[in-house]
Amino acid sequence: MTRTPISDEQIISDAVRLVSEGLAVTLLVKGRSMLPFILGGQDSAVLTRPGELRPGDVVLARIDGRRYVLHRIIEVTADRIVLMGDGNIRGQEICRPEDVLARADEIVAADGTHRRLDTPKALRRARLWRRLLPVRRWLLAIYKRTIIRNIPIQ
Repeated sequence: MTRTPISDEQIISDAVRLVSEGLAVTLLVKGRSMLPFILGGQDSAVLTRPGELRPGDVVLARIDGRRYVLHRIIEVTADRIVLMGDGNIRGQEICRPEDVLARADEIVAADGTHRRLDTPKALRRARLWRRLLPVRRWLLAIYKRTIIRNIPIQ
């Protein structure tokens, strides 16, 4: 019997459905767009209903009706949300509030430790990191070459 692999789209769709029903869902994060706070291929995000959206929140959103991102909110208005990955040095995504499907308030590291993303300390770190955007390119290069050089990223 051969097994048909489940697509990322189906996994995320099922996770979003469960979150909308009030359950918390833990998903392995892929990619490097949330470095240094979330390590793709190693860390998992605990997703819950989005609730009130604020700058600094890490959310799962559908962009352009075709792809999903787990990025940080940098601006909120009545009809649009501006997102940017912590590991990105430029580029932002814009979506509507209804395109925000879940909020990640907690990260589970590969060793099983849990880190809250919504504590005052974590939010201060995120604000500081945002202000370092002009030098983020060099900080990320150092981080990637020293800290995560030998960690496989999925």
